[in-house]
Amino acid sequence: MSARIKSVREALHLSQREFGEKLGVSRDVISNIEYGRVKPKDLLLHHMCQLYKINEHWLQTGEGEMFNDNLEESRKLDEAVKIFKTLRPEFQDYALQQIKNLAELQDKC
Repeated sequence: MSARIKSVREALHLSQREFGEKLGVSRDVISNIEYGRVKPKDLLLHHMCQLYKINEHWLQTGEGEMFNDNLEESRKLDEAVKIFKTLRPEFQDYALQQIKNLAELQDKC
């Protein structure tokens, strides 16, 4: 399992520090897990799967797909939300309206 956790982190292009921070643990904890010195607690594994949309069955067994969702689609959504949050309220309203307009246009095609 330690190799699969490392594979997930690398697939997400995160350092051990970044990966651990989002989970509420230190870089050392992630390092110890990845090198097999520490077995991760079930609660941490469950949180990891929820946060990073990891297929829990794959994480436990290595069978199936690594992620539950399309990783590229998730990255795009995360990026859009991050940008949206930085906008002033009036620009958020405008951006939301433009997205709605695009959705309507797409439905017509």
